[in-house]
Amino acid sequence: MHNTTLQVPFRRRLVQWVIRQPWLKAVYQHVPTSLRDRVTSRLNAPVELVGVRFANSERWAAKKQPVTDAPVRLFDQTTVFGPEQGVNVFAYLRGQFGLAECARMYARALLGAGYPTALIDVDIKLPHDWNDRSLDAYIREDAPHGVHLVFINPDYLQASLDQIGEARLAGKYIIACWFWELENIPTSWLPALELVDEILVASQYVGDAFARVTDKPILCVPLPLSDVGDSGLQRADFGIDARAFVFMTSFDFNSFVHRKNPFAVIRAFQRAFPDRDRNVQLLIKTSNGHRNPERLKLLLDSIGDDARIVVRDHVLDRADVQALQRCADVYVSLHHAEGFGLGLAECMAQGKPVIGTAWSGNMEFMDADNSALVGYTLVPVEEGEYAHHEGQRWAAADEGQAADWMRRLADEPGLADAIGARARASVLQTLSPERAAAALIARLSAINGTPQMSRNATATMTPPQGSPH
Repeated sequence: MHNTTLQVPFRRRLVQWVIRQPWLKAVYQHVPTSLRDRVTSRLNAPVELVGVRFANSERWAAKKQPVTDAPVRLFDQTTVFGPEQGVNVFAYLRGQFGLAECARMYARALLGAGYPTALIDVDIKLPHDWNDRSLDAYIREDAPHGVHLVFINPDYLQASLDQIGEARLAGKYIIACWFWELENIPTSWLPALELVDEILVASQYVGDAFARVTDKPILCVPLPLSDVGDSGLQRADFGIDARAFVFMTSFDFNSFVHRKNPFAVIRAFQRAFPDRDRNVQLLIKTSNGHRNPERLKLLLDSIGDDARIVVRDHVLDRADVQALQRCADVYVSLHHAEGFGLGLAECMAQGKPVIGTAWSGNMEFMDADNSALVGYTLVPVEEGEYAHHEGQRWAAADEGQAADWMRRLADEPGLADAIGARARASVLQTLSPERAAAALIARLSAINGTPQMSRNATATMTPPQGSPH
């Protein structure tokens, strides 16, 4: 039995109940900001977790620090690109969550290519950790270029634009980088389309979704993988059995647990290895369980008394994440839907075989040659499983097929090594920073070279496959 205790203060449970009531939520919006901030602070206060965090060894204190990108010439490349070129990147640059990391990846690609890039941090007090300092050397306040690249999803776009301010928005061409995981864009997002000139997406899957609701330009540039370094931590530092064959899956509780579908991974693992004496382990790495104790308890309860399945809820530095991925043998994602699937891509880049649902954004870089693809059945998204579920569908992975892959990879080291090698070679090419930077710079150069391009103008672009225009 997992030896984990969740201690949730009554006051926190009461605040959570209040916020969940629709009529009280409406009242809450009119409460003075100072008081709302205090309530939000209570709501997001960490819950005491016993036995779920990684037990820091002595090596954690002495580990390598996360890598800060080597300095590059940021604002004097006019001899290469011309004085009219450049882009301002607005993003959660210090956030420790998916959209923030994606923004840093695109920013690193542009910086590495020497394109004039100004980075401006956005912080609208979302309930996440904010300790990534890898790009601090490049963060500034002014936005000197004619194009804004904004990494804020539609539901928070207006609040972020208010923070950015009219002075920095006036006369600028705005490209919004948006992520979404389902086939249909929520109707509540549609007004945000009027606030931007163009959309950047990381996968054709997301591009097709937006193409159904807008005729604005859509640029698809897959996420560029950047090596931010490895902290050097080993299995012993993470509490992982040195002799076990380790499967790993990961997700953030601040997202929707059902979309990532760890329950299917647990069932497939137990189906693959019914013999409890088998030296295998499933590591479920999560974040923000302390902010979502009810969901964390649901996950822990689904494990039962299987000691081979370990949950660790811990926000790690990016270099520690890379070290943890290195320590695993196989990465598994039986997701219902992905806008891109960054965890899969990162593990492939480390030469790890990955097992993944053959559906949605991860098919931008996964195929039957470089991955252990799992078939699926498309099913309706049920209420409570994801936001804006009405009329949506997603993929239910074939758990039997996933279990077969787990057994094969554990029993056939040669197969695991071969798939991992093909995975690494494939994504290092498909998801290279150079390739992404070239695509972004080509588009930015075209925009900056077009006089007086405004929100009402239409760029000449090839629309995503399946687009109605």
